[in-house]
Amino acid sequence: MIITLFKGARTRLTGLRLYYKIMKKIILISMLVFISTTLYADMVILKNKTKVKGLVVDEYIDRIALSTVEGEKHILRKDIDRIEYDTPEQNFVQLGRAYDEKGWYDKAAFYYKKAMDINPDYKEARDAYVASHAKMWHEEEKRTKKDIELHNMAIEWQARKNKKMPVVVKSKESLVKESLGIALIERGGVFKIDEVAANSSAAKAGIQKGDFLIGIWGRLIRYSKLEDILGELIGPKYSEVKVLIERDLSVPVESGINLYKELGISLGFEYEGLVIKDVVSGKKGELVGFQKGDFVIAIDKNVTRYLPMDTVIALVNNSKNDKIVFTVRRNINLRREGE
Repeated sequence: MIITLFKGARTRLTGLRLYYKIMKKIILISMLVFISTTLYADMVILKNKTKVKGLVVDEYIDRIALSTVEGEKHILRKDIDRIEYDTPEQNFVQLGRAYDEKGWYDKAAFYYKKAMDINPDYKEARDAYVASHAKMWHEEEKRTKKDIELHNMAIEWQARKNKKMPVVVKSKESLVKESLGIALIERGGVFKIDEVAANSSAAKAGIQKGDFLIGIWGRLIRYSKLEDILGELIGPKYSEVKVLIERDLSVPVESGINLYKELGISLGFEYEGLVIKDVVSGKKGELVGFQKGDFVIAIDKNVTRYLPMDTVIALVNNSKNDKIVFTVRRNINLRREGE
């Protein structure tokens, strides 16, 4: 009797173990399917017909950064045939970018608008749409100026006949400095702000010497040519240009305190990365220069893109150095001045 009961109990226990083992496998497979269809849904088709699945996390003029199950990879655009994005709005933005590169700004604006119609909160589409209109305005202004210059040249030629007059041609560097108040230097595709003119648009917006210029109108500019970047910064008087700057903020570390709490900042993850949701007035975070809306891309050179929030807080509270360095990125709207 006892033996029979024991055998029955063991059989039921074995059955339960088998059931939970099967269920565990089903849950694991479901999780893998979910991850593969949500996090890794962009497809990069190379010119050699190879397909690489992942998530496009950064896009530059000559390459993309792709997050995959094997880690983050950089793929050169010259090796890419096309990119098929997970969402239709991303594909519309890429069509717009393609027309932008050809100088067909009206068509580019059309596709950016289609992306915005699908997703009104899509920041990249919104910034690109505004930028395309600014470029159209710039092109129209150049045509108008050309017509005026030709008219004035004819009048001057008639007036002076054979007398020669000096012609002053301003460089792109001087035009950028006059209108925005900044001077740039380029090293290995990275653009550093080498000078900020007093009382200029850049100075009033809080840009500092030593900051890095990372993006223009929502597009990352690393690996671009300085001549092209200067051209993008030049525009009509009183118009605006949206730039992305990067800087390091150093915070002294005192033993025995909860630094994250002392900073008085609220952190959260958005699609673009780790963002400062709020800054408490009078706290250490405000004093060292944090602003609401800043993106924290690294803490003591530890990239935050793939870190969970508890790890981020642990990095802040468990630093072994006398200071902790936050690398932040900030979007700034600059108003062009000068002629």
